[in-house]
Amino acid sequence: MRYAAVRAVYHFDLNAGCSENNREKYMAWLSYLQLVIFRVGPEDMPAGWHATTWAFIWFLVTGSMMVFADRAAGESLQAALGQSFFDNVLNAVLVAGYAWGWLVIRKHPERLAQLLTALYAALGVLSLVLAALWWLMPITPGKAPTNGWWIIVLFVWDVLVVGQIFRRALDWGAALGALISLGYFILAGVGVVWAHALVFG
Repeated sequence: MRYAAVRAVYHFDLNAGCSENNREKYMAWLSYLQLVIFRVGPEDMPAGWHATTWAFIWFLVTGSMMVFADRAAGESLQAALGQSFFDNVLNAVLVAGYAWGWLVIRKHPERLAQLLTALYAALGVLSLVLAALWWLMPITPGKAPTNGWWIIVLFVWDVLVVGQIFRRALDWGAALGALISLGYFILAGVGVVWAHALVFG
């Protein structure tokens, strides 16, 4: 498994007039989508921290979409966006620390940039899916959403996607990857909720 550069596994006939910059952006967006359908892994992400930075920004922006999707939110938009930004930054830090810890255990710290790019990219796509589902759910006061079971399906999908990314980065089996993924979601859920309550009450 090579992590020095992106593997040349995709060949697309783009328009001749398309600039190299646009082609790179197209490939980046495509790789984000392919991560969540198990077509590519962290080893297919661009090497270096530039790609990680853009994936991090993507993660923050998409994470804020829930603010607009939650029509029942009682806070002002400005306050809700501020709290969402805090939660997403903290979540990103937890992702980075968790990923780095496992890479150190496996003695592959050089894979951190590509692993974080894959994690931020995939989690961003999944956040958009969650926001869309939340927006489409009928909200009835005092009643649970009628199609709330989709949230459970999405959570399982989240665990499998993140598990596949960790599995490929750590060179472990699917079961261990899923367990590591589940550990991340537990850590992130508890950590973000605790810190949010501590800061915002």
